[in-house]
Amino acid sequence: MRMRVLAETASCVWIAVSGTLGATTRHRMHEHLRAHTEPGHSAAFLDLRELRCADGITAEDVREVFLLGPTVSIHLIGAPAEVRTGLAEDPRVTLHAGLSSAWEQWV
Repeated sequence: MRMRVLAETASCVWIAVSGTLGATTRHRMHEHLRAHTEPGHSAAFLDLRELRCADGITAEDVREVFLLGPTVSIHLIGAPAEVRTGLAEDPRVTLHAGLSSAWEQWV
């Protein structure tokens, strides 16, 4: 699992994530995301185009990783189907098929 901060403002962070989300990487990914969204960030833009989900990842697993608190909105770019399905109903989450729509929200 690799996570890189690509851009940061006073209220937003953009992180690229690659690798496999599975039982052994879930907690580490969540902790890394929390560390980069505190304090003061109200939005996290996560480029997930290179993220894969291991077999057996549940919707609950996905929510535990990506939901970072009641005041942080999440923008997911190119999220795998398992992530989209697990978070589709959450009002804090915006799904982006590609970079252009996410970039429009960023600027």
